[in-house]
Amino acid sequence: MTGNVGDAQPGAAKNEARALVRWECRCQHPPVLLGTYDAQGRINIKARDRYWHIQGVVQTVCPRCGSEHRLDLSRQDGKTARIESRSRGAEESRRSES
Repeated sequence: MTGNVGDAQPGAAKNEARALVRWECRCQHPPVLLGTYDAQGRINIKARDRYWHIQGVVQTVCPRCGSEHRLDLSRQDGKTARIESRSRGAEESRRSES
């Protein structure tokens, strides 16, 4: 069986909704996995022997470099997720200026 690039597969939209997106810190290669999230706004994080399933906003620290990362999936306007990162060095220099 052959298919063209434009052919839609049955259940493709359903699979797209279930697809997980990796949330990563790019402090090294390969990147450090912080968690995953899907199109419905569910965030999945594994910490030691626990699994957390979160809706909305979550903040975590990279276990390798110590940078703080914030993922905001609470937006209701249909826009993409807002991902913020702040390195540990920038935070320490900000504290020393005060």
